[in-house]
Amino acid sequence: MQLPTSWRHFKRNAESKKLRYKDRILPQVFAMNTYWYIYMRTRNTELGNLLGEQYLKMNYKAVAEESAYMYQRQAWKPLVRLLGKEESKRENESDNEDTRALIREKMESFLKGFSEVSQRHRSGSYTIHDVDLREQIKEATVKLVVPAYIEFLDAYSSALPSKSYVKPEAVLELLDQIFNGSDSKLKRRDSKHLTRGGPSFSFDGEIKDLRRLRSSTSDMWLFVGSRIPSCSVSSVNL
Repeated sequence: MQLPTSWRHFKRNAESKKLRYKDRILPQVFAMNTYWYIYMRTRNTELGNLLGEQYLKMNYKAVAEESAYMYQRQAWKPLVRLLGKEESKRENESDNEDTRALIREKMESFLKGFSEVSQRHRSGSYTIHDVDLREQIKEATVKLVVPAYIEFLDAYSSALPSKSYVKPEAVLELLDQIFNGSDSKLKRRDSKHLTRGGPSFSFDGEIKDLRRLRSSTSDMWLFVGSRIPSCSVSSVNL
């Protein structure tokens, strides 16, 4: 069974538009939203029944889920890699000045990258339209980013000036703001700048009022499974 000409044209237009983006993350967000839109609009219809659920899942839902996975891998995984320990086992010797400089550089790079990704989300460039999907991707991102950040601070905070990093609960709240936007409890006010002889990183002024992080991270949030869930959009302009 083949899709009608109009749907095949819709899919070709989607693929064509995806290739025009210069930002490598935007195509993943666009494909994630668009293909789930096609899937949701087709299933449980006469056409959907003719094509079959398996066909729709393989050709549209699976593409949306793969795009959601690639979005997280490209938007957030690089930040986690910045906090990795593979290349710096000697960092345990935190009294060494060269080691301290490397640790500070890692933190500065993480904060700068976090700021850049945050701005792209807040500008609407990386909007995930479906509420349920957005919440679950937020939880998956929390699972990816926050434990790595906590582990890095636990290992190396003694080598960092106290004002050169933010507390884990601030990162958690800021992720909530990034994904929830105007629905978030936080509101944008003045920015707070953290610098170390390089580019500045701005966090909202509210971070100083955030609640303390629980000692056990397992009680802080519910993590989603390894499979990224489905997404949808209210409208798609092609």
